[in-house]
Amino acid sequence: MTRKVSGSNKGIGFACVRALCKQLKDDNAVYLTARNPELGKKAVADLEKEGLKPRFHQLDITKRESVQALRDHLKKEHGGLDILINNAGFAYKMNDTTPGPEQSKVSCEINYFGSAMVFEVLSPILRSNARVVNVSSLSAQSAYDTLGEPVKEAFRNAATREELDALVNKYVAVVASGEAEKHGFTPSTRYGFSKLGLSALTRIQNSEVQKDSSRPGINVYSVCPGYVATDMSSYKGHKTPDEGAVTLVWLALRPQGDKTGAGEFYSDGKVSKIFK
Repeated sequence: MTRKVSGSNKGIGFACVRALCKQLKDDNAVYLTARNPELGKKAVADLEKEGLKPRFHQLDITKRESVQALRDHLKKEHGGLDILINNAGFAYKMNDTTPGPEQSKVSCEINYFGSAMVFEVLSPILRSNARVVNVSSLSAQSAYDTLGEPVKEAFRNAATREELDALVNKYVAVVASGEAEKHGFTPSTRYGFSKLGLSALTRIQNSEVQKDSSRPGINVYSVCPGYVATDMSSYKGHKTPDEGAVTLVWLALRPQGDKTGAGEFYSDGKVSKIFK
């Protein structure tokens, strides 16, 4: 069986790789991926010092050719993929001086469109009973709460990737034009909005894979790992990366046939309703 964790040279992704390596037998391939090969290989070496045996493959979730190269490698070497933890993401620091419209654009390009592309490219090689875990955030709930009712309704009713893409692109466009509030969006949500899009996309992805009778049992989840002390949070979180990885790994290893909570958003091991 084959497992892959994106953005895993540090923080929560690194902790997920560690946990999977510890809980699975040595003949199960666990891939640590990173945009920077040097950092990724160093992370693998660090885990090897713990007696673990992860493998490395380069991955930049914003570049289709990079995702395709990973897909081709996994298909050639292992015939498919059993677990995908879609962890790679990005958040601006509070004091970052990058203009707001650019922050909104980049946040959505990486956290929504990048994560969506990873699933799009890798989903054809998912095997029966595979598990996909999209790493989201409770800030998605906060972002949703700030939206105007028509936009909330659009999120609740979105049934296709194309509909969600249009919503996210509209957000980026109206923030750039200075008319976000006029259209029911809040420009300052940025990271939260991008994760809101990913959480909404999770429902659609799960619905799509459930329809594939040739590969039964595939589940897709979105998860908030909690406020974790990582580089992204400037190490201010109250959870360790290992603690943040617990729910992600728990969902990734859910037993075959268990569809409980598939397509839903999880926080602290429980389903949490965003789209009210």
